[in-house]
Amino acid sequence: MAGEAAAVAGKTDVSGNWHVLVGSWLGELFDGMDASIFVLVLYPALSELLKTTSHEEVGQVGSVVLAVFMVGWAVGAVAFGMLADRIGRTRTMVITILLYAICTGLCALSRDWVELAFYRFLVGCGIGGEISIGAVMVSECWRGRSRLHAVAFLSTSFGCGYLAAALINLWVGPMGWRWLFLAGVVPALVTVYIRAKIKEPAQFKQVHALRQAIGRKPADERTASEARLVSSTFARLFEPAVRGRVLVVIGLASAAIIGYWAVLSWIPAWVNQLTGHNAVTERSVTAIVMNVGAIAAAAMGGFILSRLGRVAAFRIAFGGALATCLGMFLTVKSFGVALFAWVFLAGGFATLPFVLLFTYVPELFETDIRSTAFGFSVQAGRLFAACAALAGGQIIHAFAGSYATAGACVSLVYVVGLLATRYMPQTTGEAELTADVARLSLELQGGKSLVAGQAG
Repeated sequence: MAGEAAAVAGKTDVSGNWHVLVGSWLGELFDGMDASIFVLVLYPALSELLKTTSHEEVGQVGSVVLAVFMVGWAVGAVAFGMLADRIGRTRTMVITILLYAICTGLCALSRDWVELAFYRFLVGCGIGGEISIGAVMVSECWRGRSRLHAVAFLSTSFGCGYLAAALINLWVGPMGWRWLFLAGVVPALVTVYIRAKIKEPAQFKQVHALRQAIGRKPADERTASEARLVSSTFARLFEPAVRGRVLVVIGLASAAIIGYWAVLSWIPAWVNQLTGHNAVTERSVTAIVMNVGAIAAAAMGGFILSRLGRVAAFRIAFGGALATCLGMFLTVKSFGVALFAWVFLAGGFATLPFVLLFTYVPELFETDIRSTAFGFSVQAGRLFAACAALAGGQIIHAFAGSYATAGACVSLVYVVGLLATRYMPQTTGEAELTADVARLSLELQGGKSLVAGQAG
C-alpha cells in the first residue's frame, strides 16, 4: 500500500514539471542578479557613501555589508523554508521574490552604509528563501536521470543572473551605482507567471492533506507517527536520525558558500585596485567571463554526477576551486588575459558545489521537512560566510588593502569541504515520499490516497 501511495505522489505531469523548472529558473536568475549587484558596485557605492577612496576602509565596511547580507540569507532560508513546509512551496516563493526585488530597489535610496546594509539584509532574506524552495520543488517534481539534468539547468540560473547584472552595469554603470539597484526591481514581474502556471508538487499536496486530516483528530488519539508529522519541522532536524545528515550538509555547504561569497566577491573590487580607476567596463567584463565559466560548469553538473557519483563530484569541485583560487590570487598582478583565464576556471569550480548540493540535499530528507532541512542545513553556511567576510575585511586591512591576499587566505576553506566528503551518507538518488507518510495517508483514508488522481 505504501508503494501505491508513493506511486500516486510520483506521477508525472510533464507540462506542470516544466512550469516548475522555468519558474524556479527565473526566480533564481533574478536571485543571482540582485545578489550580485552589490558585489559589482561595492567600491563605487561605498566610496560615495563613506566619502573615501581608501581600499582599506572600503574593504572593512564592505565586509560588514556582505556579512549582514549573508546573515539575512540564512535567516530567510530557515524562516521561509519552514513556511514552505506549512503553507506551500508556490505561495512562499512568490513572497520571497517580492521581498528581494522591492528591497533591492530600496538600496538605490540609501543615504549611508548602515541603511544600505539593512536593505541588503532584507534582500538576503528573500533570496535565501527562494533558492531553497526552488531547489526543493524541482527535486520533488523531476525524477530519475531527468532530475540530474533539471537541477543542473536550474543551477545555471544564478550565473545567468550575475551575467545579467554585469551586462546591465555596462549600460547603466556610467550613470552611477544607484541605477543598477533600481534595475533589481524587475524580478517582481516573474511572480505573475509563478502564480498563474506553477502548482504545488504532488508530494507536498499529499503531506499537506495528511496534516489537515491529522489536525482534525484529538491530540490524545494521534499515533506517534501522526504526532511527529504535525510537530515542529525545525525541531525534527535535531532528531538523532536526522542530525548527522544536517551536520554533513552544513560542512559541505559552508565551504561552497564561503568560497563563493567571501572569496570571489572581492574580485570586482580587486579589479578596481589592479586598474587604479573606477573600471566600470573592466569590472563588468571580468564578471561576464567568470559567469560564463559558472554557467558552463552548472550545465555539465548532471553529466558529472551521472558519471562520477556524488562523493567524487564534490571532491573534484572543491579541489578545483581551491587550486584555481590560490593560483589566481597568488599569480595575477595586472588586469589582462591571465586574469580572464583564471576567473573563468574559478567561476566554474566555485559554482559546481551548488549544483551538487541542489541535487544531493533533497535526497537526504523526508518530504514533510525537506524545505526546512534544505533551508537550514545548506544556508546555515551563510552564517559562517558572514564570519569569513568579516575576517576577510580584517585581512585586507592587515595587508594594507590587498584583496588578493585576503582572497588567497580565505580560499583555504575549500579544505573543509574536502574533509566533509568523507562523511557523506549514501542516498537512493531520488527525493522520495517516505514510506511512513504514504502508510499514514492510506490508513487515514481507508486505503485510498489523500490526493489520488492529483499530480504535479
